[in-house]
Amino acid sequence: GAAALADWIAAHGVTALVDATHPFAAGIAANAAQASDKAGIPRLKLVRPPWTARDGDDWRDVADIAAAASLLPNVGKSAFLSIGRQELAAFAGLAGMRFLVRTVDPLAVTPLDGAVCIAGRGPFAADDEATLLRAHEIDVLVSKNAGGAASYGKIAAARTLGLPVIMVARPPAPDGETADTIDAARDWALAQANRRNI
Repeated sequence: GAAALADWIAAHGVTALVDATHPFAAGIAANAAQASDKAGIPRLKLVRPPWTARDGDDWRDVADIAAAASLLPNVGKSAFLSIGRQELAAFAGLAGMRFLVRTVDPLAVTPLDGAVCIAGRGPFAADDEATLLRAHEIDVLVSKNAGGAASYGKIAAARTLGLPVIMVARPPAPDGETADTIDAARDWALAQANRRNI
């Protein structure tokens, strides 16, 4: 939480904070913002650029997971959910749906009856993703707009196969400075260190 992080910052003499958490880790980002404010230190949010639709993409943009679950039955009946384990409950109770779920770690239980659950850690090649989607007869992909290369293969595969993608928008990041590359974040951190040494 924010208080524990602020205490850790104070105990370790931290003078600047770079928040490089996942774009959908809104709670952790909020804690980092509160902790840096409490500690009186500068903070930078490293935000990798989101994916943008390309020619051939069929994206249905939605604001959040609840909106994705509401829209899904109107788009397809066999869905690949690439959204993480914490969001699965939103899709429970959707009648007539089949689900393929991939998580980093294997799931012991899932709120989705009859879901096929697999585990895997990217990067995932587009050809392999296309093979996976075909093998499970997927007709719609549900994805968070995480950005980055490691999990983009599923987006490219959906384009190749002509599948619709329900794309969940990112939650807003806390106010403050941002960078979109590791190099820019490093330069910011070095500038903070130099400023303290002047």
